[in-house]
Amino acid sequence: MTVERSYETITVIASQDLSANQFKAVDLSGGVGVNSLIAVGIQRTKALAGDHMTVAYKGQMKAFAGAAIASGAQVGVTASGFLISVATSRYVGIALVAAGSGDIFPFVGDFNMGLIA
Repeated sequence: MTVERSYETITVIASQDLSANQFKAVDLSGGVGVNSLIAVGIQRTKALAGDHMTVAYKGQMKAFAGAAIASGAQVGVTASGFLISVATSRYVGIALVAAGSGDIFPFVGDFNMGLIA
């Protein structure tokens, strides 16, 4: 079971049907198809186009892995909103456990530009 703790949120209006994208990264325009530079957080609610959705941007949250991730790895955002291990200075969080591709895993994140070099 993936555990979450306290996280901070904002509200964004979905620009497309995101009902199948819960726990993926989104941008301020309310869409998936982002990267670590423009992602603002992880979608918390299943939203249709035009719906207000809750987006977690800081704290212990969960997300979909786009590839295998080691516990303690720095994670960044793919173009399809998944999180993957990254070796660059631009990352959005740290994985708390190991995860396989497609798994929902817990991580500590900060999409508020706090984790860039």
